[in-house]
Parts: sequence; structure tokens; C-alpha cells
Amino acid sequence: MNKISNAQLFSVLFSVKAFSLICSGVTADASQMAGAAISIALQFLLAIPMIMLYRHSGFSLKKEMLFGKFGKLLYALFFIIWGAVSFNRLWGVSKSVYFPVDSSLACSVILAAVCLYCASMKFSALSRSSLIISGIFIFTAAILILGAYSKADLANYIPATDFGSIIHNAVRNFCSSGELVMLFILLEFSSADRHRGVTAFFVGSLILTELVYIIEITVLGKIINLTDFPFFTAGAFSQPFSIQRADSLYMISFTLLCVLTVTLQLVLTSVLVKEIVPDLKYNTLLSVILMLGLSALLNSTGADLSPVMGVLIIMLSVVIPVIMLIRRIYNDKKTGADSSNASALRVQS
Repeated sequence: MNKISNAQLFSVLFSVKAFSLICSGVTADASQMAGAAISIALQFLLAIPMIMLYRHSGFSLKKEMLFGKFGKLLYALFFIIWGAVSFNRLWGVSKSVYFPVDSSLACSVILAAVCLYCASMKFSALSRSSLIISGIFIFTAAILILGAYSKADLANYIPATDFGSIIHNAVRNFCSSGELVMLFILLEFSSADRHRGVTAFFVGSLILTELVYIIEITVLGKIINLTDFPFFTAGAFSQPFSIQRADSLYMISFTLLCVLTVTLQLVLTSVLVKEIVPDLKYNTLLSVILMLGLSALLNSTGADLSPVMGVLIIMLSVVIPVIMLIRRIYNDKKTGADSSNASALRVQS
């Protein structure tokens, strides 16, 4: 994988965040907005140890991964699970919102084939395309805002909430923040001043989340409790053009974000699997098959992986990076002490 710029780091993470946000079936309200703000602020704080770790001279995640190959396997499994969850979100949207393909399974298979092809290209191509995709989504969001401006009713926003609901929504939002784990891996391939891209992502994530929630609340009102995917319903109610509906634009943006999200999981999984089992062929194909299989299982059973994802996110983006940071600081101090002792011996001799 090649180095990526801060703009590319931002666009990749922002696009993945946007996909999970517009696919969310969560009913937005004041407690949801407050909980999301707390969750994103907490994620930003948790990203600080990652940045500190990569600032150490000569640090390489490839060489210093905690638990070695087993640690890399944990991250690969997480990305496979996240890819399956992404496919499951696609299934849900395709069932509830008009999609040009009648079968949800056929839709997933077609998207999987596209993602498999995109994953065969270099990561640099994917990171560059993320700039275009994020730009298309920002344009889509601008169209949504334009249409929502005349339809929004601030009376629909009820600020009443309680502490328990805020904390509950903050935890739920955190359990869907797989971008934090992705960030830890992507920092290996980012530029030296990576903190700028990280800061831009969390600021953009906060603005986007609160903006989407306030549009859903003010435009839909009580109808928001009756819809499966508030973003698309708000888009249907907020038509900025008198002649042409903007629904197709939302679906194009959604499809591009889905392809980017799943492709990125495939690329990261492939990189990690190659380091674990260098001679394994067709690991990308195997990964997408596992994602589709797990997605089908989740769709048929209706299982909720949020608690599992939450535990994995804490372990992979908090516990392991902090342990690695402490170990690196200790080793640097030990190396510095050994160098000082050696210098003192040379002076005495």
C-alpha cells in the first residue's frame, strides 16, 4: 500500500462514516444528537494514543503489532465482520427503498463483484477515488439541505431529554464507529502530519451527523417514527426541484459509498492476510465470500452484532494501541538509558 495524503485519509474515513450514517435506522431526536456528539468527542480523544504511537521514530505497525500474527488476524476478522454488516445494511436499504435491482441477494452479489474488482486495483487508486466519492456525497447533502430548507419545521425539534437516554445513545453510536479501528491501520500509510487529517475527519463527522439528524427531525416530524431509513425518507420529502426528483442522486451516492466501504474492508483484510499467510492465493475472493455468507446469516437470523462490534472496537482501537504505546515508550527509555550508559563507559575508558 502506498502513502496517502491527509485529504485522502479524511475522504476515506468521511465516506465510510457517511455510509453508516445514511443506512442507519435510528430514530433521531435530541438525546440521539447529544449522544452522537459525546461519542464522536470520545473517539477523537481515543485517537490521540494512536497518533502518539505513530510519532515515535521508526515505528512500524507491520513489525510491532501486539501478539504478532494473531493480532493481525483479529483486525482482519474485524474487517470481515464489518464488511458483512455493510452488506447487511445494503440488503435492508434495498428492501425498503426503491432500488433498480429487484432481488436483494442479486444486488449484494453484483456489488460484491464490483468491490472485488476495485480491490484488485492499487490502494492509491481507491484513496484517490474517495476524494471524488466524498465530493459527490457533499454535493448530495447540499441538495438535501436545499430541499429541506423550505420543508423544515423547527417546532418538530423537542429538546427535552434525560441523562440515561443520552448515555445509551452515546454507547450505541460508539458501537457503530468502526472507523476508529480503520483509522489505526490507515495511519500506517498516512503522511507525517497525520493529525490534521484525523482532526478534519472527526470535525467533519460531527458536523455531518448533527446536520443529518436535524434535517430528519425537522422535516419528518412524527413521521420519523414510522420510517425504516429516515435519511431516504427525508430526501423524498425534501425535493428541491419542481420537475425532477432527487431520489436517484441519493441512490447513486449511497451505492458509491457502499462500494467504497466494502472495497476498503477487502483491501485492508487482504493486506493483513498477506502478512499472516504470504502464500495464500485468492484471499480477497475468500474474504468477500465470507462477508456475503455472514451477511446472509445476519439477514436471516436478525442478529444484532452491535455489542460484539463495541467490544472489538474497544479492544482493537483502545486497548491494543495503548499497550503498544506504553511498550514503545518503555523500550525507547530503555534504549536511551543503555546508550547513556555506553557513552559513560567510553568516556571513563
